Amino acid sequence: MNSLNRCKGPGIVLMLLTAYLLPVAVESQTTAPARPLVVRGGTLIDATGRPPLQDVVIVIEGERIKAVGKRGDVAVPKDSRIIDVKGKTILPGFIDGHCHLLDFVGELYLYLGVTTCPDITQNDDEWTMAQRDGTNLGKIRGPRIWSTGTRLVGAPPAWALRAERGHLIKTPEDARAIVRKKKEMGLDVIKFNEYVSPEAIKAGAEEAIRLGLPVTCHCLDVFLAAEAGFAGVEHHWAPGMTSISDVKKRWEIHERRMTGKINTADVAFYYEPENFDKIIKAMAEKQVSWSPTIATWFRPLSPSAERFKERELSILNNPKARYLPAVMREQTLGQYERYAKFSPERLNQSREGYQKLADFTYRFAQAGGIIRAGSDPNNGLPALGLHQEMVMFVEAGLTPMQAIQSATINVAKAFRKDKDFGTVEAGKIADIIAIDGDPLKDIWAVQNVKLVVLNGKVVDNDFHPNHKNPIPNIRPWRATPSEIEIAPGSIVQGLGATLKISARRGFDRFHKVTLNGKELETRFVNSSELVVVGQGDFASKSAPAYLIVSFKK
Repeated sequence: MNSLNRCKGPGIVLMLLTAYLLPVAVESQTTAPARPLVVRGGTLIDATGRPPLQDVVIVIEGERIKAVGKRGDVAVPKDSRIIDVKGKTILPGFIDGHCHLLDFVGELYLYLGVTTCPDITQNDDEWTMAQRDGTNLGKIRGPRIWSTGTRLVGAPPAWALRAERGHLIKTPEDARAIVRKKKEMGLDVIKFNEYVSPEAIKAGAEEAIRLGLPVTCHCLDVFLAAEAGFAGVEHHWAPGMTSISDVKKRWEIHERRMTGKINTADVAFYYEPENFDKIIKAMAEKQVSWSPTIATWFRPLSPSAERFKERELSILNNPKARYLPAVMREQTLGQYERYAKFSPERLNQSREGYQKLADFTYRFAQAGGIIRAGSDPNNGLPALGLHQEMVMFVEAGLTPMQAIQSATINVAKAFRKDKDFGTVEAGKIADIIAIDGDPLKDIWAVQNVKLVVLNGKVVDNDFHPNHKNPIPNIRPWRATPSEIEIAPGSIVQGLGATLKISARRGFDRFHKVTLNGKELETRFVNSSELVVVGQGDFASKSAPAYLIVSFKK
């Protein structure tokens, strides 16, 4: 706890600023048995699109699947370890189409049957590689990692509240050089943000494709991504903002979102459906995959919203998972509170925007587009958002099989990994899960994970209270800056006031300020400044008040 601006005397507010840092996650993974592994007795949905295969036998030798077929058609090695999953459904391990690798999420991914995390984020290259290597060695519990590492960013516009962390790209040669460096390091995907110049994007993409690296982006121009040969685009606003034909208006809306004047729940209202078809055509023809990440923002508008929230609480309240940061509860449940506070007009606009997204999603899938389900857990739970998005895809009109493929083969295909991953077939890496229920009848069943096989090894997919990652992230997720200043330093009791909370950097739109447990009106100015408005009195009693800048527990 840092105590700043401490003052004495009656009528003075004492201000204490606190940063909460909770433990993060993990132990080592199960050692692989030397003998063959056989999973048998369940119904297989292999994610190829073929009909389910009942009473299946899957033979695994080492990390790969040797044989798949009906009982009686596949020879079972005499010395096999046999796991009977009669009555259960077998699926490929899920691949999160827009994963954010955080140092405490490993068990959460395994718990929900997610065996691969394509880390589409801005983690440091070196930290990401250390996590990948530690997981591969069995020293860190969690899914397999494919990663973009730190993204390639352009100089931000003048209105930007802060520069995005990443490799700054000023010229086409900058882009080529960083792509080559990432290839040498062993990273899997290249990611650009929306501020890199078109010339640099094309040069970097050309170099990446030459080196066999898929490219994805935060972008507002899907046509540029398709022309440059991108493997994917991220978030609903990539095609959505592209649909706004007036480019000036497009960037004005983007500026309003990025400066906090509107939020992502508002943006989809401005999308122009009359332009959807030509965007879909360009993406489908060029095989540009798309990760909508609609669950993270729009799940409170889903018909399944109450069911989603109940499931989120079941995980957040699990005593074995108590190491999950308190901010995760705040962010996840706060999304429902956000919509509850909307005016009727704003809520109707959000619903209209969400319906546009559902329509685009259905039309994109019908056109043969490669759609990726992804959790993007900034306002929801990692891994669970993947399952919620599959449900929302089915609500939008996709078949349950299409939803399953959006979290398996489609992601593998998008990132050029489908030779080894994404389906349950002979010769592929043995990433397999078994669930209770039939997801072709009720897609919700994909969450009922009872068995996880990762790289041919059965892994414990439960939570463990002492779970800890031996290589914590050097930038703790959603941490409050440790050195904070307040102005003014004191106020007279009985008077309201406006306070400025300053730090070198580290504030986010998610930070809240509370006074004696009551949340105050907090306005994010930039990464170095928050403004707090007192409602009436900051202190109405003679006792000191405690101003806390953090995430609520």
